[in-house]
Amino acid sequence: MLRFLTSNLLWTEGRAYLIALAGVSVFSFFFFKPLLYPCILLFLFLFYFFRFPKREPEQGANERSIISPADGKVVSIIYDPQSRLPGGYAYRVSIFLSPFDVHVNWIPVSGIVEEVMYQPGKFMMAFLPKSSELNERNDIVLKTAYGTIMVRQIAGTIARRICCWVKKGDSLKQGDAFGMIKFSSRVDLFLPASCSVKLNVGDRVSGGKTILGRF
Repeated sequence: MLRFLTSNLLWTEGRAYLIALAGVSVFSFFFFKPLLYPCILLFLFLFYFFRFPKREPEQGANERSIISPADGKVVSIIYDPQSRLPGGYAYRVSIFLSPFDVHVNWIPVSGIVEEVMYQPGKFMMAFLPKSSELNERNDIVLKTAYGTIMVRQIAGTIARRICCWVKKGDSLKQGDAFGMIKFSSRVDLFLPASCSVKLNVGDRVSGGKTILGRF
């Protein structure tokens, strides 16, 4: 229980929500008590949403394995043998995160951060294909020992805050947490043709744990 309390991101990434909720709770206690109960429920939800579980790659993972960068449901897998996807990649694996999924993002393969590129944009529903190109997003380009990959954090209709805790030049290990997206959102993983993807649309994946494919 103590580990859950001390590792919960509500105290850091969710601080503004916590302060606002505390203010509304104090107001409702003195002036409109029926509002206090929804505030308590919302606080419990925020505590649940900002959880930060400790994750380990599943059995069989090695340095060539590609680990899921996020929890959620695989909503799209695109393969273009001509590598015409953004950045010249051959694969794009899209994972949709509902408000009930863990929203921490993990590094799929050990490597060095080549670029961190933030792009403002729209706030379309995150499960829509066009959200990858039109929504607010943040790209992390990672140079690994086996090729370069890119992880794209995408804001959704509710999520309007992308958090990234790494910068260009950082050396990261597989399974390191590098950021989060607040509330419903999407993460796209772009891979070169030298990879093989071993999952299907509709599969549920766990960030920092599920093996998506291999180099």
